[in-house]
Amino acid sequence: MLPLKIYTRKRIFNYYTGLSFFIFIWISKLTKDETRLVRHEKIHFLQQVEMLFIFHWLLYAYFYIVSRAKGHGHYVAYRYNPFEIEAYDNEHDVNYLKTRGYFAWAGYVRKYHEFLSRNFEGLPRTRNTIY
Repeated sequence: MLPLKIYTRKRIFNYYTGLSFFIFIWISKLTKDETRLVRHEKIHFLQQVEMLFIFHWLLYAYFYIVSRAKGHGHYVAYRYNPFEIEAYDNEHDVNYLKTRGYFAWAGYVRKYHEFLSRNFEGLPRTRNTIY
């Protein structure tokens, strides 16, 4: 059943414990909560499917580049992308994959714009910090 899971011994790009790309989900064996991570990556898989994969990747890159151009670091640009906001906000909801509406990520674009207007100066830029 799609997406197909691939397990890795290390973190992906030495940073991430999971990655969804095309019909695959890569999962690091270092993850502490595989169920939550798989749900998070399946949300990304559904986002990609509904946007025919290529349009998801292009729009994801657009949100990331705009955030970086506004002076935000990698982690803030990654974490506050509307696609990531949806996935993080709903990764703990066991029913979300069944109840998620089409293009649900679009409802998070407003949050993205709110985050862009915030000043993250002086705050730690680690992956464990949620601003």
